[in-house]
Amino acid sequence: MNRREFLMTAGGTAGVVTAAAGSAAAQAGGNNTTGGGNATGGNATGGNASGGNASAGGGGGGGSGGGGSGPIDYGGWLDGANGWSEGSTVDARGKKKVTIKVGAGDGYAFDPVAIHVDEGATVVWEWTGQGGAHNVHAKQGASFSSDIQSSGTFEWKATGGPIVTYQCDPHASQGMKGAIAVGSNVPRKSATAAAAEPIDPHEMGVPLQPHFVGVATIMMMLSTLVFTFYLLKYGESPNTKGGT
Repeated sequence: MNRREFLMTAGGTAGVVTAAAGSAAAQAGGNNTTGGGNATGGNATGGNASGGNASAGGGGGGGSGGGGSGPIDYGGWLDGANGWSEGSTVDARGKKKVTIKVGAGDGYAFDPVAIHVDEGATVVWEWTGQGGAHNVHAKQGASFSSDIQSSGTFEWKATGGPIVTYQCDPHASQGMKGAIAVGSNVPRKSATAAAAEPIDPHEMGVPLQPHFVGVATIMMMLSTLVFTFYLLKYGESPNTKGGT
């Protein structure tokens, strides 16, 4: 094969590779875009992530005040409380009586840990008999305290607030804490304070697959150019140099 024929062949090969790579990248990009659309329209936005505990725990939405639109703000009281996770407040508004278990989980938790009730509702603490003797003692927003006991019930009519914090005195250091949000004007965290969602790779510009195809194409073209340059300068293939 002479020099001219080789250059024509090399140029044609590079063109075919580039066109194929471009087609693969376009197809990959199209599929990823479609997939991204499904992710946006599916469960990630319209399903459990938006309609789950965060919304249920926050309450009924528009009727609540406090200047925020996120989960109820307990001022850090429930940080480290057994069984607590952000946004897991149980919305019990509309009920005249609600029950909280004392000694839930491993015996050192309230269930639910946090609850949202109407003003005037009756809150009943019911001992499970687990974890030894407990009591419920208000620390902020109200004034109530039960006996330290291992069975029975204790009632309180929801007044005061808007945030009532309480604990089991013998086991407070072990995370046995609870809270009650009372009425509609409860403090809420800003919606922007919620944890950031994982980065969607479809939002990072071009998806990863076309990047790999592009890099492979560039490497192949560079190899062809280097080989061509060698032939133009030295006049023969390195594989045949020194041959017969």
